[in-house]
Amino acid sequence: MDRFADFLRLQIDIDLELLRLARERAEAGTEPAAAHLRGFRECELKTRLLTTHRWCGRGSGPCDRLGESYPPEDERGCPTRALLGLPYADRPGYAPRWRP
Repeated sequence: MDRFADFLRLQIDIDLELLRLARERAEAGTEPAAAHLRGFRECELKTRLLTTHRWCGRGSGPCDRLGESYPPEDERGCPTRALLGLPYADRPGYAPRWRP
């Protein structure tokens, strides 16, 4: 399960770096100023969801209590984590078995 979480964290970090570059372009006046703000908020949301669901599939996550977690060998943890990975399904390193 850690491999999937590591993959998601890396993708969020890549998104944040791209957003940082967009912010620099906005500050330089070559891109609209608000173009990157939503992206930063979305990265924060993904990070918070990943943190909230970090124990899912191990017996003590919110989805475990609801009976909606995946077994540890599945690596995804829960449906919420699996859905978080969908935007990155076209990136290198995404395993097809991680699809919800």
